[in-house]
Amino acid sequence: MAKETKKKSKVLAVFWVVFLVIVVAIVVGLMSGEGLKYTIVEKEDTSLPGTPRMVYRVVVEVEEIPTNEELEKTALEIWKDGNKHWEWFTVFMYLPGMDTGNVPYGVAHFKPEGLEFRIQEAALYGTKWES
Repeated sequence: MAKETKKKSKVLAVFWVVFLVIVVAIVVGLMSGEGLKYTIVEKEDTSLPGTPRMVYRVVVEVEEIPTNEELEKTALEIWKDGNKHWEWFTVFMYLPGMDTGNVPYGVAHFKPEGLEFRIQEAALYGTKWES
């Protein structure tokens, strides 16, 4: 009987280790997952002599206002996807239905000093996203 109990304990211990590994893998996968889906609506080369610069205007595909972290992660993915060679790279981020010729909701500036990211709540005024 003692052998059977020890065997059950070992099986249970292995089960819990496997279970915990799976849970950790899922959490890590969610945390390091991709950014939001988006559509690039405009690419504009704004280079100056000796300073390569590019601006993207993108609409993120969301049903509700995304978090700052989601938008920043999305901008970072866009920059990493073949845009690191620009000395200055800017991503203007819009929510669905916003006029991409107006003020963007999210702005990501990649410059030699690093990333600057900000949300512009005022961009939501007059849109379906205004609260």
